[in-house]
Parts: sequence; structure tokens; C-alpha cells
Amino acid sequence: MTRDELPAYWAERHSLFTLERVELSAVEQLDSVGLAFLVQWSQALAAEGKTLTLSSPPASFYPLADLYGVGSLFELTDNPCGSKNGSE
Repeated sequence: MTRDELPAYWAERHSLFTLERVELSAVEQLDSVGLAFLVQWSQALAAEGKTLTLSSPPASFYPLADLYGVGSLFELTDNPCGSKNGSE
């Protein structure tokens, strides 16, 4: 989920942003643009009182979420770091 891949995700955002869970095990790399997309997705759900759950985010998610302080916006499953939001 990188800058080069974002146009495809962005085109599907209206249907994607209704989903409360996203499986990321097939995502090998996540850059800051991909993280920003996930943050927008989370904010769209939060406006409806819902939380975005990320299942098996790639290892690159954790340092970025920590750097930008956005880990608490997500519920995480299959977290290799052992923390609830990956930014602890």
C-alpha cells in the first residue's frame, strides 16, 4: 500500500470506507501515503461511531504509526509487537 498503488485504492474509497475490517496480510509494504489513506478510512468510520480494524498489518505499519502518533486510531489483530495499537 504505497504511493504508486494509491490511485487504485482511492478509486474504490467509497465502497472501502464502509468496511470496518481490512485484511493486510498480503500487503508487503506500507508507506506514509498508504498510512494516510488508512487514517482517512478510520476517520470516515469514526464519523459514524465505528472503528477500523486492521488485521495483520505489515511490519512497516508500526514505525510509521508510531512516528505520526496514529496507532490509537485503529484496532489491530495479529500484532507482532504485542501492543494493542502498535505504537506503544
